[in-house]
Amino acid sequence: MTYQALMFDIDGTLTNSLPAYTRVMRQVLKEYGLSFNEEQAQRTFPMAAEQAMADLGVDADEFDHFQARYEAVMADHFQDIQLYPGIEHLITTLPASVKLGIVTSQRRNELEAGMQPHQAMMTKMAVTIGADDTPKRKPDPLPLLTALERVHVAPENALFIGDSLSDEQTAKAANVDFGLAVWGMDPNADHQQVAHRFAHPDDIGRLFKN
Repeated sequence: MTYQALMFDIDGTLTNSLPAYTRVMRQVLKEYGLSFNEEQAQRTFPMAAEQAMADLGVDADEFDHFQARYEAVMADHFQDIQLYPGIEHLITTLPASVKLGIVTSQRRNELEAGMQPHQAMMTKMAVTIGADDTPKRKPDPLPLLTALERVHVAPENALFIGDSLSDEQTAKAANVDFGLAVWGMDPNADHQQVAHRFAHPDDIGRLFKN
């Protein structure tokens, strides 16, 4: 089928941000007397902040302080976050009739600051939904459904592209086809509900070739 909308996750899908995430979390968690290894980074990378804190043993009452420290430290690492090869070409060459958007577990200020260097791509986005734009977060379907409602596309006519089990669960709950960004996925994740497996961003563009 020809999709009317493509919605994208950011981390691990559009941007290779795991290395920066790992460095930032290691520094912030050290302030809490906690260590942070590569396995924990891979596991918590797709999570919303509250989920990651609970997983890592940080008290929920620390959320505001933890998030503020994370954002402050991350601000020094935005320059380390790069688009995956082929992403900008994909986004800027997709048919104009296809509605594009972002649905992420990043908060709005982090989303805007982190993507500021990539304005050629961001101007193509008809909608962006961050973690604080809806009352519920991925893997709840509400963020994805909200994005699709704003671009007036029914779930059955959309594709959500992400790298994590959380993204897959979000798509399933929203009754939206899921496209797996293999270039950013956790190699140990067991993905089951996948309509398309994309080895490279160019593979997404081929969906729209006659």
